[in-house]
Amino acid sequence: MWPSDLVKYGRDGPLHQRAYAISKFLLGQDTAFDFDMMIYKSPHTATETPWHQDEAYWPSGMTDKRAITVWCALDEATLDNGAMWYIGGSHMEPQLREHRNASEGSHILMTDDASEDEPGAVCVPLRPGSAVLWHGRTCHYSRGNETDKIRRTFITNFRPEVGSASHMSRVA
Repeated sequence: MWPSDLVKYGRDGPLHQRAYAISKFLLGQDTAFDFDMMIYKSPHTATETPWHQDEAYWPSGMTDKRAITVWCALDEATLDNGAMWYIGGSHMEPQLREHRNASEGSHILMTDDASEDEPGAVCVPLRPGSAVLWHGRTCHYSRGNETDKIRRTFITNFRPEVGSASHMSRVA
């Protein structure tokens, strides 16, 4: 989490600045940086990222649910190495789907109310440097990495400045 904290001017690069501009356009002028992170899937691992909605992780009582995640592929993201799946239109559902811990003692949340077979579910392969954006209520997941190569991703997240994480005000 927060790799940009480790690199001086880490939030001044084109990825953060472009993602911020797009998020600000989509969410409004009060949008600010929330966090960034790097994720990788090692070769020959069956570990899925379970179906979930990012909003399930937000504190209860949070009233402004606007959020954008920008998922940028650093390596080719394919069906076989863990490209993300999304359920189109799930961000417009009136309620968050029910979530539970993925396993006992785990902080990872998941919903049993989503699958690749659900209408609107689609895998989105990406070339390196390409990105996909989604709302915090969008159902998404990824399969494990069945290939010989690592699959790396850089993620940035933006929300309204008021009432969100302490790291938000650093990009502007």
